[in-house]
Amino acid sequence: MSRRVLVIDDEPGIRQALGQLLEYEGFEVKTASGGAEGITLYDAFRPQLVFLDVKMAGLDGLEVLKRLRQADPTATVVMISGHATIQTAVEATQLGAYDILEKPLDTDRVLVLLRNAFENR
Repeated sequence: MSRRVLVIDDEPGIRQALGQLLEYEGFEVKTASGGAEGITLYDAFRPQLVFLDVKMAGLDGLEVLKRLRQADPTATVVMISGHATIQTAVEATQLGAYDILEKPLDTDRVLVLLRNAFENR
């Protein structure tokens, strides 16, 4: 079974680091540098899990989350943020986010979250 993960983040360093980690762990990974590109890639790639940055220019992460969940109510989306507030976390959860990770990302936490998310699918 292919394990596909999409990373949507406007920071090239985050996309690259997360992409490398996921590929090393055996995931098929695609990355997008913004919300609109991420939505298009989601439709074509059909990942089992999405890492989605909260703050991005253009479409922000919460709007992308809304659109992904409308297109696919079963989408498993993990929000990532360098400046998440309690309000953002609550809103993301209400919109159907699986979890929220703080930047800088902790490798062990990412891997535990991935394992749990794939077991729950």
